[in-house]
Amino acid sequence: MHLSGQLSDWSINDLLQIMQVTQKTSSLDIEGERRGRIHFRDGSVTGAELTGIKGSYKGSDRGGVADILYVLSTLDEGSFEVGAADGPEGSGWSVEDVLSDVDALKSLEGEVVDAGLFEASGVRFVKAIDGPITIEPDDWAVLMSLVQPFTFNHLESRMGRGGAVRVFHTLHRLGVAEIIAGDEESEWLDRLVDDIAPESGDPTWLEHVEEKETDPELEPETAPAPEPETETAPEPEVQVEPAAAATVSDTPESIGTESVAIRGVSAPASTTLTDGVYDEIRRLRSKVAEK
Repeated sequence: MHLSGQLSDWSINDLLQIMQVTQKTSSLDIEGERRGRIHFRDGSVTGAELTGIKGSYKGSDRGGVADILYVLSTLDEGSFEVGAADGPEGSGWSVEDVLSDVDALKSLEGEVVDAGLFEASGVRFVKAIDGPITIEPDDWAVLMSLVQPFTFNHLESRMGRGGAVRVFHTLHRLGVAEIIAGDEESEWLDRLVDDIAPESGDPTWLEHVEEKETDPELEPETAPAPEPETETAPEPEVQVEPAAAATVSDTPESIGTESVAIRGVSAPASTTLTDGVYDEIRRLRSKVAEK
């Protein structure tokens, strides 16, 4: 059967009834402000799909199918077409059952509209209740869908430590709080450490750098100690290890009539001196030469 037309002539309910009466195994495409597809097998509804501004949604159970048909039933403009079946297989649900769920949603919508909740700028829970209330499991699931995970520190920053303690104690007493297993950020850091740490257990960024051995032939000779009774002090020497360390005596030496303390830099052989250190050594050497 090939069937197509305008939604202004045929409502969604009418189309569903036709598919059930003819016991067709097909897919019904809806084109309008929203796009939808309803799947049938032997006249029963097996699934539905909805594409809107916020993305696509697929209903694979009875509640999900009813939600989609609830949205599509609001369309009074657009087109429809029945094509080959490409939906899920299975016994599905009768059109009467699905339409009954849609009618129930419309009734709930009427109550919400009458209460002014649809047009409200914001909605929050009441701060106090007149007496004890009983919450069914399904109702509790609805409430929990509105609450995001939180921590003690988060509550403490908003209501103080005492307030946070009272809240957590109440949740614990009611048995409605659970600890979230695992922290995504912590797990990420653990994985990072495992990836970079070698089998020995030491992180690679703490790898020990062995000191380089210095060639004895390149080692500078030690400056001779000054003679105490010498009238003219010998010119002090600045000993520099090639591409390694610089060592200068801190003992004041008598140069002419002035006493000068020459200071240098001392570092292990594994240290590479920068250009700035070499410049300072050259400056000290030239200063001594001028004297």
